Amino acid sequence: MRPERHNLRPQRQPHRAPRAACVRQRRALTLVELLVVVAIVALLVAALLPGLSQARARSQLSVCLGHLRQIGLGIQSYAAQHNDAIPRGPAAPLPFFPDQGWDQWLTNQLQIGMLHAAQGLGPLLPADLREPRVLFCPADDTSDPVEELAKIEERAALDAYCSYFYRQRDQTTRDRLSCLGENALGLPARALVLDANSLGSGALLRTNHEARRVNILYLDGHAATFENHEQLFSLRAADYAGFPASVERRLNEIIVSADYAERDDPRRTPPLP
Repeated sequence: MRPERHNLRPQRQPHRAPRAACVRQRRALTLVELLVVVAIVALLVAALLPGLSQARARSQLSVCLGHLRQIGLGIQSYAAQHNDAIPRGPAAPLPFFPDQGWDQWLTNQLQIGMLHAAQGLGPLLPADLREPRVLFCPADDTSDPVEELAKIEERAALDAYCSYFYRQRDQTTRDRLSCLGENALGLPARALVLDANSLGSGALLRTNHEARRVNILYLDGHAATFENHEQLFSLRAADYAGFPASVERRLNEIIVSADYAERDDPRRTPPLP
């Protein structure tokens, strides 16, 4: 028998044509589709902006309340070292009012350049209020937080102002932190510091929280937020027409309304005699 022969040659595979590569082409957006996308994004942004704006306003109100509480602690520290007296400006005669002193007006002034003296909350610096930035509201729409801080830090003999009205001895019968006595309505004088809003023109225009709300600090150290209905807590443009008497009366009305707000709706504040 003949031995079987094995064919060791590899068998040829039938020729197969290579598959054509599958190429996906990306289709570009048409102009109409692009405009639709832009319109949708614009609508989403418009829907979100009011919410973001409200959240920012609430945050600023909260920070402002914190500033007032820190100011309250500074006033307490000052009073503890000065026989319970609140900080206030000099009793020197006030221009246009020779029978009144600088310390008898509700004011946002910190320094009196011409007298080289501290005014209002100014005596708290730097011993009782080491961080002067708390004297400026985060929603202050002026350049004060920059310009006025520079005056304070450089200790320049210039007028300097903060974001808050401070009572001093306005509408009080005593100057002690434990008791400020009464205002002209016979109510306890309780308000100490509040947001300063002025609706005058030019340099007299300044607002905190767009003059819609105000934060008020009271004697016991608590602070609260109130709606500024009908600019109840603001110096209005018309109040400057009879300066200085009209401004003095308006400041009296503001601080008395702040006293009344602690007990009832400030819109019900009786008129001053």
